[in-house]
Amino acid sequence: MKKLCIISVLLLIAAGTVSADADTWSAEVFAGGSYSGGDAMGGIGVRVHREFGEHFEAGFNLYAQSEVSGEYEDAGGKEYHLSSGFSTLVLIPKFSIGKRWEIAMPIETGSGLLQYRYSSEYREELKWTEEILDQVTHSVYSIGIEPRFLFGGNGALTIAAGYLGTGPLRTELAEDGELNGFWARAGYQYRF
Repeated sequence: MKKLCIISVLLLIAAGTVSADADTWSAEVFAGGSYSGGDAMGGIGVRVHREFGEHFEAGFNLYAQSEVSGEYEDAGGKEYHLSSGFSTLVLIPKFSIGKRWEIAMPIETGSGLLQYRYSSEYREELKWTEEILDQVTHSVYSIGIEPRFLFGGNGALTIAAGYLGTGPLRTELAEDGELNGFWARAGYQYRF
């Protein structure tokens, strides 16, 4: 996955030397879910990217997610949950199918934060510095496929699916493969 990301960065540099007829930027809002480490996760995110020619885009992605399938308990019986967020550089090779469809292949690399925090009913009893059991930073790698339906001149509906992997999660609270897994998301993209 690291080699793929390095190759993609080199493609980005090469594509930067090719100028498009007009600068086209896109902003996207999306919601998604994943099955990470055996747990269901739900999240929301935003992405801003720029076209470099007809077949390549690059930009940044911000995503926040939280576990929805259950909670954990500490030794004292207090429940806590997992949440995560990450920011990534996104490299997007793409091709068009007619005037209405595009198929993109987002490749992402970046860093994230994994956090274990007590549930709201216990937070009232604790100081804000005690609410969080553990926080760790980690690397993020993701690859996927993203069909886009273009409409109205500037809009696009997107649906995407792929796989996300992380670097080592250095906390005793994390299970094996805690954030690794398949993801899917749907969103709206506006081009300006």
